[in-house]
Amino acid sequence: MANVDTASWRNGSSWDAAGEDGAPVPVIVRFLAIAAVMAALVFNFLLCFVNTRLFPITDAYVMLSEMLVIGTVMLAALTRRAPLYLLLVAFLTYMLLLFALRGGQYNLKSVRDILIPIAFYFTGMRLRDPGLGDRLVLASALVVVAAGLFEYLFVDTFISYFNVLGYYLARGTVSADQLYGQTQGLFISGMRPEPRTILPFLGQHRVSSVFLEPVSMGNFAVIIYSWALYRGRAFAARWWVMALAFTVIALADARFGLYSCVLVTLLYPLYDYIPRPAWIVLPFLMLAMLGIYGIMSGTGGGPNDLSGRFAVTAHILTQLSPGVVFGAEATDQFTADSGLAYTLTAFGLFGFAALWTTFVHAPLGTARAWRFHSMVIVYLLLLMLISDSFYSIKTAALLWFLLGTSNGDRPALEAPAA
Repeated sequence: MANVDTASWRNGSSWDAAGEDGAPVPVIVRFLAIAAVMAALVFNFLLCFVNTRLFPITDAYVMLSEMLVIGTVMLAALTRRAPLYLLLVAFLTYMLLLFALRGGQYNLKSVRDILIPIAFYFTGMRLRDPGLGDRLVLASALVVVAAGLFEYLFVDTFISYFNVLGYYLARGTVSADQLYGQTQGLFISGMRPEPRTILPFLGQHRVSSVFLEPVSMGNFAVIIYSWALYRGRAFAARWWVMALAFTVIALADARFGLYSCVLVTLLYPLYDYIPRPAWIVLPFLMLAMLGIYGIMSGTGGGPNDLSGRFAVTAHILTQLSPGVVFGAEATDQFTADSGLAYTLTAFGLFGFAALWTTFVHAPLGTARAWRFHSMVIVYLLLLMLISDSFYSIKTAALLWFLLGTSNGDRPALEAPAA
């Protein structure tokens, strides 16, 4: 591990928040963490049921639910250690500066997008219990697959209890015009117009399960697969989790999930040798290359495949003004199909660089933790090219909790430095 700062983890780290005196974390903290991770996974699913069978839901219910989940996990993250508070103050101060530069135009979603990683990451760091991570991964996977099979095998019954289109209409996420008057059914992308890529005999139905849309299914599969790969023999149910991950991929016809799982596996022997500076510059090289391609080609987008999604990102980047890129101006440009473009519009180039560098340079409890950290880097880099869905709390909660858990874990015989 010549390229990993082994001295920092061998000598201990001030980011170790599992109790200053080494005492066990209170049971209530573990309960809050488990409740927050599982609630983040299923609260949209439950609100969809409420909207379908009980009473109408508005977007205010969704925002309140997210605030409750973030508030719960933030309580679990709180300790007397300084890094959490320093990071929060630095981030919030920077965002207030951006809002002032933008003439008082506040984008609270961008604040929420970073509070989620911070809160769940530091909670994982505090608990630093890989066994709990294992159990959360297995439980989440079982919930997702069970709900997914219910949706696939009994789709009409599923819709009668979980009218996904009606839920998104009630929230205002989509309009009736976009759905041509349709008010009941699965999410818009729940039926693939072209033939399936994965197991074509399953038909055109792309299962969404508790996520209510199929994109998050692929993201979730990569997260649980990567954790099982990282944990190895220490995780007794790792083969079951890997099988569940590929079940999720097959049900959702998640091409991104499949390709990403293959790539993180192929790169696994190399993670110890890839230096942090290489990971730091990579997204900005991607930005530069896609921007140059967009300008030179004049692309307006492309088909719904890998090359087409790259072309979409290139096109979106060419539509952003310098003021937007540097964070001084707001924009209503649609950027959901490009995580790179959305991150620029939300935080500006300097904010993007600071957040990414902080993430890549997060301290490690053991040298081996760099492997899972590297898999998360690969996952985010790939997803940035095609979507901003990595900010969604539905999958981000588990991801950042697991990353905090792996980075905070220490060998049992190794005590933090005084």
